[in-house]
Amino acid sequence: MTVDAISKDEVAAFLDANPAVRWVDVVLFDLNGMPRGKRVRRDDLEGFVEKGLLLPASVYVLDPRGNSIAETGRLWETGDCDIRFRILSGTLVPVPVGDGQMAQAVMVPEEPYDLCSHTILSRQVSRLKGMGYSASVAVELEFYVTKRTADGRFALAMPPGLSSDPDKPMTFMFEALDALEPFVNDTYRIAAAQGLPVDAVMQESGPGQFEINLKYRDDPVAAALDGLLLKRAIKAAAREHGLEATFMPKPHHDWTGSGMHIHASLRDASGQNVFADDPLSPLCRQAIGGLQQTMADFMAVWAQSANAYKRYVPESYVPLAAHWGLNNRTVALRIPYGEGGAATRIEHRVCGADANPMLAVAAVLAGIAHGLENQLEPTAPIEGTAEEAPAGTAGPELPLTWVNALTAFQRSALVRDVFGADAQDVFYKLKTTERLAFERVVTTLDYDWYAQVC
Repeated sequence: MTVDAISKDEVAAFLDANPAVRWVDVVLFDLNGMPRGKRVRRDDLEGFVEKGLLLPASVYVLDPRGNSIAETGRLWETGDCDIRFRILSGTLVPVPVGDGQMAQAVMVPEEPYDLCSHTILSRQVSRLKGMGYSASVAVELEFYVTKRTADGRFALAMPPGLSSDPDKPMTFMFEALDALEPFVNDTYRIAAAQGLPVDAVMQESGPGQFEINLKYRDDPVAAALDGLLLKRAIKAAAREHGLEATFMPKPHHDWTGSGMHIHASLRDASGQNVFADDPLSPLCRQAIGGLQQTMADFMAVWAQSANAYKRYVPESYVPLAAHWGLNNRTVALRIPYGEGGAATRIEHRVCGADANPMLAVAAVLAGIAHGLENQLEPTAPIEGTAEEAPAGTAGPELPLTWVNALTAFQRSALVRDVFGADAQDVFYKLKTTERLAFERVVTTLDYDWYAQVC
């Protein structure tokens, strides 16, 4: 993988076109999908283009709260050496909020790095190209918007004009969009300034819950990066209006969860969609078979937090097994309605909204490649609810608890092949340490349920 690094001319043109910019956030995305990096001054940017930016390798062994996890074995044992990063061409963009002084750019390691999700995804793209195929990908994101609190702590407090009643979700209606029109407008304004290919926005089924779709890209790495950068755009717009946007998969046990859906298809050397037929090609069926067979291995990627597993509940349009079907939202792998020819695609519906799009797309492409390489046949498609799948149509079960998902991930030879042994080991240890720390905390629910009855 060769880094398409930004040039001095590109930097100079950007600064000339954006004289108000004073600071640039240069960000990388870690294994959690979280942005980390440095804020650099306008006048120093060209110097960093020439020499690169240095960050310690421990940036890839941080938990979501920013703690370095020694259990990974990649901290004291390594001396925590520096990695040289380069800014990706085309990612230096304005962040048009407030007084317009902010911009951002994305950096990746100068050389391929085993713990970098950009590297992991790029290898799966190359794998498919070696088979003669190019993937097209799009990401959909669901999220909640709440009122920002004075002390900065998260609370499920609805902004003015939004109902907090889960029995009145106003699904697919426009009242919540009208009430938050300035926030929605700024989200799309930021996205336009940054070249993010946003599509429709809609009111979802939870109080203050929305979905924004991104358009298809013929470059899966760019499509996954779109998902990461759209999160930043949404959060920036929310802050501008005294709001908070959260991609937490299940912010309330009685409210609809937030997911991240991934759409994928393959093209051959002539640009033809090889999934297309009447209704699906043999290659598409093999891809579905591969995604079914590998889904449990990657469950720790689809659901990467303790909260994510609270989303997998019956009758919630969240898949509980690796089923598939045509125009059926109860399955894990959906072939959208009426999409034939060039638009034929698979919608992967398993991820929580907090998943890392880079790793999630890498795992989806790996599942597709696995199916094609082994000419796998899927189960019969589901008609009706997947939760009552008849014999012969049931897809493989998924590990719906965090400990079981992490165990499956750590033991999987397939994951080792896709992620590499180092990334598999580090991700497992990062998330296992996070799981143990989370589960040892005694909460008020422990008191309410057990203190006086035991």
